[in-house]
Amino acid sequence: METETFESRIGIAEPARSVRLQIARAGSLFYGISTSEISAIVSWQEPTPLPNAPPAVLGVVSIHGSMFTVFNLAELTSDNGDVEKSASQLIALRGDEQLALAVDEVGEIVELEREEVPTLDGLIGSSVTRNGVTLKILNLKEIFPTAIQGRERRRRRF
Repeated sequence: METETFESRIGIAEPARSVRLQIARAGSLFYGISTSEISAIVSWQEPTPLPNAPPAVLGVVSIHGSMFTVFNLAELTSDNGDVEKSASQLIALRGDEQLALAVDEVGEIVELEREEVPTLDGLIGSSVTRNGVTLKILNLKEIFPTAIQGRERRRRRF
């Protein structure tokens, strides 16, 4: 007799055995972004700057009729402030915060076994090497806190 899992009891399929990552290059580094977190990849559009924004925030753009706050991924993950702004594409992310990442290049999609995916702690959870390229796996929930770094976020009041 097959054992019944919690997921099967509530009508959810078994968890995926693999994870698909979109490879993106920002600066000299390569990143892996879960394809399930990406809503669109579009050509570069010049963002409208936001006043008093942190250096990693380039501004806002409209992608498919929605406004997205654009983060320079190279600046966001760099230890020094000497980052060239040479982005050629935007990766719009899923979620209520409507964030997008400015990247230099978007590459192929790679598939990792679930066991290969590291536990994500901080913006860059860990690294995985595929075909001689080291991918830094992004924890997208940490983008906004990393960019703000101590600045109080304005909250909408209803």
